[in-house]
Amino acid sequence: MNKIILRVALLLLVSASSAFAQTGTDLVEVEPIKCWWRTSTTAVRTGESFDLRLTCAVVETEAAKVVADLSKLDPTVVQLPPFEVLGGTHAGDLMTVGKRFFQYDYRLRLIAEDAFGADVAVPPLEVTYSIESKVAGGESVKGREASYVLPPASVKLISVVPDDTSDIREAPAEAFVTIEARDSRAALFQTAAGVLFALAGVVVVVILIGLLRSKTKSTSATLAHLGPRAILRKVASELDQVQRAGRGGWTPELVGRALSAARISGSYASGRTIGQRPVGITKDPLVDGAMLISRGMGRVPMYVSGSISAESATDPTLADALKIMTIARYGRDGQKVDLDDALNTAIRVTKQQQSAHSYLSELTGRFVGSLVEMRKKVWA
Repeated sequence: MNKIILRVALLLLVSASSAFAQTGTDLVEVEPIKCWWRTSTTAVRTGESFDLRLTCAVVETEAAKVVADLSKLDPTVVQLPPFEVLGGTHAGDLMTVGKRFFQYDYRLRLIAEDAFGADVAVPPLEVTYSIESKVAGGESVKGREASYVLPPASVKLISVVPDDTSDIREAPAEAFVTIEARDSRAALFQTAAGVLFALAGVVVVVILIGLLRSKTKSTSATLAHLGPRAILRKVASELDQVQRAGRGGWTPELVGRALSAARISGSYASGRTIGQRPVGITKDPLVDGAMLISRGMGRVPMYVSGSISAESATDPTLADALKIMTIARYGRDGQKVDLDDALNTAIRVTKQQQSAHSYLSELTGRFVGSLVEMRKKVWA
């Protein structure tokens, strides 16, 4: 009987011990942040580079997380005297259940005159952090800041230079053969560049000669006509005068002048021909739809007219403007509606054509045309 009672008491004692141990395990305190160093070697010579890796683990759960200030650990700003930081990287963070890991790799070297044969410690660094906890309602509460001192680490400086070295030298100079090969290659490239530059000069001369020849091929009929730049300059001036005069009210004469000028600039925009006729000795009267352009220096003035209509215009806005002006000029009721907008459209088209027929644009067009012709002749 006594033996049975003793056995039951022992079983109860073991059960109580297990329950107490289980309760104790649930209440173990976890460090909010923990870091450790790792070096690529335990001993270096002076000036020899080596790798130093810092790994840290912080608590991060749904209820709380550690927010650490890692700005001081960035390879571009960290200072570890007497070690010289040559560079480094910061890998992406890793997540596990309840933990977040971050890691920094540094490339260091040690140059010290009084540490031969001794262990040189990495200077202590501190990481400031705070704990953010979630309360009822899902809001986060930030706790007070705390600091964590990184664990110590050291590297032994074993020698100034290797034992088989007779002196201290900088990086070895290149061999004479390498220098000679580099000079030869540079001379070859310089010669090739000179040949290519000469060929480019020949091409430019040929193109310029072609441009001059194309410019000199002008007949007497061509010389008697006005160029696009002179005509468009007069058209722009005419439209400006009509715009100023039209502020006091539109008249049939103003509408006719605006329509004549708009048809000329619209003909250039649509690629249609421009009619030109010199004024006769008897000074023919100005025909409706034409514009008189004086040439100066005793030269005969020209009547210039456009061949475009509202139906043949390629620009829809210009077509509407020509239609409005035509109705206002030749319509039975002579409605003068939206004439200001139509005039602004004509001014816009004129400015576009002035830019398209500028001297630089024409020279560029001839240059490109010469290149195309020369390419056809070369590949023919």
